[in-house]
Amino acid sequence: MTFFWAARFIDGWLALIRGARAAWRALPGDLMAFLVMRSCGIPRTGLGREVRSAATSAIVVEHPAAAHYLDHQWIPVHAQTLGRYVFARERLSDRTIAHEMEHVRQWERLGPLFLPAYVASSGVALLRGLHPYGANRFEVAARRQESDPPDRQDPRRQAYSIPKP
Repeated sequence: MTFFWAARFIDGWLALIRGARAAWRALPGDLMAFLVMRSCGIPRTGLGREVRSAATSAIVVEHPAAAHYLDHQWIPVHAQTLGRYVFARERLSDRTIAHEMEHVRQWERLGPLFLPAYVASSGVALLRGLHPYGANRFEVAARRQESDPPDRQDPRRQAYSIPKP
């Protein structure tokens, strides 16, 4: 419930301040994505494909060099979202794109608060004796989106898809 109200507050605040949404989203997700691209040697030209879902867009970077980043995670990952950039070694399925688009929406909403909230959600799951990834509230919300391809999702459902407790 806390995430729901925090998201509503942030949405209202961003609606009041013109141009704040882009800055909010860029800190730190997009900046981290640029660092990953630079450190992996991913070229800036022909960077990736743009994927749209309702009012959200993402740049999907499907490049073999992304493996340099993805192979050094705590758990094995097929793709990972940083801000509005989705990194993968190879072409992603529609199901995985739907999952990652939910993370893009979470980054848009929470901006610099996303990573601490994500880690806190994993910590709470661990304290409850649950799997820190499988029971993470952000991952639960993203898995919910996997069943609906991005073009069939209800925009009202996307607006506040961070689950209630």
